[in-house]
Amino acid sequence: MSDLQATDTLAPALSQPTALIHHAYRPPADFEAPAPGVHKASTVFFPSVAALRSRDWKDKSAYTYGLHGTPTTFTLEERIATLEGGAHCVLVPSGLAAIALVDMALLRAGDELLIPHNAYGPNKSFAAVELAGWGIVARYYDPMNPADLAARISDKTRLVWLEAAGSVTLEFPDLLALTAIVRKASAGRARPIVSVLDNTWGAGVAFCGFDLGADLVMQALTKYPSGGGDVLMGSVVTRDPALHREILLTHMRLGLGVGANDAELVLRGLPSIALRYAAQD
Repeated sequence: MSDLQATDTLAPALSQPTALIHHAYRPPADFEAPAPGVHKASTVFFPSVAALRSRDWKDKSAYTYGLHGTPTTFTLEERIATLEGGAHCVLVPSGLAAIALVDMALLRAGDELLIPHNAYGPNKSFAAVELAGWGIVARYYDPMNPADLAARISDKTRLVWLEAAGSVTLEFPDLLALTAIVRKASAGRARPIVSVLDNTWGAGVAFCGFDLGADLVMQALTKYPSGGGDVLMGSVVTRDPALHREILLTHMRLGLGVGANDAELVLRGLPSIALRYAAQD
């Protein structure tokens, strides 16, 4: 007999497949363990239509859709923000995706960005092909010569990339001097120049990019935070709520997200990141 044909005076019995999905059992709340739970979801349930309409996907006080976060990804975002000394974090599928997200969120046709000569190669490739095709000009500066950066900043400069140490060649620039030049050149502009540090090498352990003057800090979580060589992921961290909102809105429009299982692996690796970092010496 189908559910619709049930004549029982009590609530009709659910069919087995339905009962397996809409089961009455709910585990007790407040389960705590050393490892955060893994929550995988695209669909999120709401108690009512009013609750659905009242939730804002930009507000981490509630859940709206799996792509906008689950308890697992929210937890990782908060921990990466703490690692970097920031306040807000978004996660993306790779370090290169984090670079592209920053560029696409902050640059428009006619803008210029400055990239150090010794930057991560795919950063320069993305600028030379995709950004150039959108009418955005990339120029390159010597990160070991702060005066060279100062000379190359123009009225069209909107974004300055920093990297410490330089990719592969490992020169370490004077970040304080470079960020001071950006702040001075940016003063009074309607659209301030944003400095963004690729902190994959420092990983939030060697130094705090924000304390050295960067406006944004990104890193490839693929490296030290994961530690197992089995995860691809990136992060973009900010302290400024307005800047975070620009990043977050572009992140949403691009449909970027990370899987809960990958987030779990990075969460598992974070407690030992200082040991792994020390082991490189």
